[in-house]
Amino acid sequence: MGRIVVGVDGSAAADRALRWAVDEAVLHDAEVELVLGYVLRLHRPPFTAADREVAEEGMHAIVERNAGVLRRITWKTAVAPLLGRPYADVVLEAGEDADLIVVGSRGLGGFAELLLGATSYRVAAHATAAVAVVRGGEESDPQACLGIVVGVDGSRAAVRAVRWAFAEAVLRGVDVTMVHGYFAPSAALLSGVASPEQIETERTRARSQAEAVVDAVLADVDVPEGVTVTPQVVAGTPAAAILGHATAGHLTVVGTRGHGGIRRAVVGSTSHQVLHHAPGPVVVVP
Repeated sequence: MGRIVVGVDGSAAADRALRWAVDEAVLHDAEVELVLGYVLRLHRPPFTAADREVAEEGMHAIVERNAGVLRRITWKTAVAPLLGRPYADVVLEAGEDADLIVVGSRGLGGFAELLLGATSYRVAAHATAAVAVVRGGEESDPQACLGIVVGVDGSRAAVRAVRWAFAEAVLRGVDVTMVHGYFAPSAALLSGVASPEQIETERTRARSQAEAVVDAVLADVDVPEGVTVTPQVVAGTPAAAILGHATAGHLTVVGTRGHGGIRRAVVGSTSHQVLHHAPGPVVVVP
């Protein structure tokens, strides 16, 4: 990993994302580029130069406020006019050749930490690079990492997510929990249709198939030396299974789409739910 792009806007959420990006850059010996988009008031041409000056002053304030953190890495800044585009597009454009894009969960105007901002979601959905959405409130420590939780479903996207999680675990010196959620037939659903023995047989079969999914992923990737991998096969929705193991201190990793994905520009339902509800940082791997 050589280049990390982080979207900034002066908000507390963006500052947390910047601190996380710097920590990641130290691990990977990467350069960080801070990107700030600004509104260009085309209906008042004499003031367009002033618009950029205001944006550059805003960037300067962000750099000054985070000067102590930025001293740890090589960094640069960029400001770009939105020109009627969503803020996310400026970040996406800057991150076209990046190895990782980092954004906060909500920018200016955010009203609830549990909700994902439109910019964060759009970046995660459209980026060709891995995207880290840094969650957590004011009191959280984005650098703390108790371990990595990665969702698996047997898709190629999930395999790429596992490989990313393993590589990150080596650098962070933490272990990995691989989580797979699966549908288990319920007694209530099959009551009157199947006998208790048949229901139990179906449940056993469903779990065996779920365990086979995890085994297949593990057979497809190399587990790094020194990293302990704990498979967790959980009856329930994939998102609920992942969220059940992810705490504010964990880094959660998911693929952009699982089975049934038809296009890259929309993250899968599992990734979507994890992005919206995970208590800590989430990395979406394309």
